[in-house]
Amino acid sequence: MPNKKAYRINILKKRFHKEWLLIEVSKIDTKTTTPTSGYLITHSPQRQDVYKKAMKLEGKKPLLIEFSEDKLPKGFAAAFFLHA
Repeated sequence: MPNKKAYRINILKKRFHKEWLLIEVSKIDTKTTTPTSGYLITHSPQRQDVYKKAMKLEGKKPLLIEFSEDKLPKGFAAAFFLHA
């Protein structure tokens, strides 16, 4: 269950240094289509922990998986999938 308070995503990224975040998106910048705030569902230094939780919630809410640092860990790449 998500945290009851929405936080700005940049604040969550600062709070959880070098961790993966699963966020239920609550607000998007319409000009850039960038998520700007949401409810923290879970966080972990291990990506697979966050993915497992996200798979249980898939399709129910707009979700964002984000690494808290601008640079991804070695061996990781970013990919985007649009599901209509």
